[in-house]
Amino acid sequence: MNLPWRRRNPDNDDQPVASNRRQRSSTTNNPVQPSSSAQEKRRQRFAILVGASLIFVILVIVGLGFYKEFVEPPRVMAGSIRGETFTMGDLVQRLRVRQGINRYEGGFVDLAVDPFQFLQDLLFVEIVRQAAPTLGLDANDELIDQALRRQFYPRVPEGQQSDDAQLEKEFMNTYQGFLTQVRLSDEDYRDMVKDQILLLQLSGLLSSSIPDKPDHVEVEWIRIDFEVNVIPEEVMDRLKEEEFSDVAMEFFTPVEYGDETGYVGWVPKGAFPDLDPYLFGDEENEPLQVGQISEPLYGGDATYILRVISGVQPHDLTARMRVKLTKQLVHTWRNDQMERGSKEKWLKVNFDSDRYAWVAEQVRITAPRIDSNEEGEGQGSLP
Repeated sequence: MNLPWRRRNPDNDDQPVASNRRQRSSTTNNPVQPSSSAQEKRRQRFAILVGASLIFVILVIVGLGFYKEFVEPPRVMAGSIRGETFTMGDLVQRLRVRQGINRYEGGFVDLAVDPFQFLQDLLFVEIVRQAAPTLGLDANDELIDQALRRQFYPRVPEGQQSDDAQLEKEFMNTYQGFLTQVRLSDEDYRDMVKDQILLLQLSGLLSSSIPDKPDHVEVEWIRIDFEVNVIPEEVMDRLKEEEFSDVAMEFFTPVEYGDETGYVGWVPKGAFPDLDPYLFGDEENEPLQVGQISEPLYGGDATYILRVISGVQPHDLTARMRVKLTKQLVHTWRNDQMERGSKEKWLKVNFDSDRYAWVAEQVRITAPRIDSNEEGEGQGSLP
């Protein structure tokens, strides 16, 4: 009997249909191998995928490098005062302004010291700004206008007639030319002038506390610059046989205090804090006696050998020494504020050697070229 699932092949009644199914199944389980052109296309797609991945990785690396080199550093905080933040970009901008002013007035930016010094100045000025209302300091628009005119208003020779309208025009042209050269807006420069006025007002405030006749000592000294290859003890040996003034003349350099013979004059207490313990005495030191020559002393900017001509006594304060005392008072006030800010955590500085190097490089890029005969002086500096 023929069952439905055992139907015969019409061509061969003795062979069941299931045999054909097994043949078809065998054909399905063993597909025909792809042609060489199909394999080549697969290899091409794989190569394209790998190449695209490598290009993507390279672009990511380049992008990260660009971000870290050009985008991130200017935004990094360099310092802050009570939340008022100064970035690395702010510092570079201020140094470039100094470059522009140097082109106008002369001078140079010293990359060995100026980046850190400019950051300290930015922080100090912000301290003064925030303290101004408490101290009674106020740099209003009228004072700023007066300062600008003192700086840029044309000087009329004595006896020569002047036209006010022409002078005003010349003033505006000179001022606008300056702003163009230093690449500043009027608003930015007026802001800088305001800072200078506040600092001058602070100096005047501190100077008012100086008495008219503070204690003085009449002094002469031998000042030896640190750059000079001289052993101070050898200078002391020479003083045993040579006149003080003769030795002082040999080491004389044009500085603000002291003439070529070493004579300084009447020095008030506080004008040279590093030398005060030896000139005026303190808990650990007796003051030098009249005619006594000191041992070599470190004075901050040089090595000093002192000789007292007249002992401690009240003396009229000269204009030059008043200025010196005022500078010292501002310096002391500044250091006290910086130290206090660090302790109380409202002053923050984020400036290491890597950031220093980045700032110096950005400023060097925009530095004007210098003549070959100036290269010796300009090493590490900008004219």
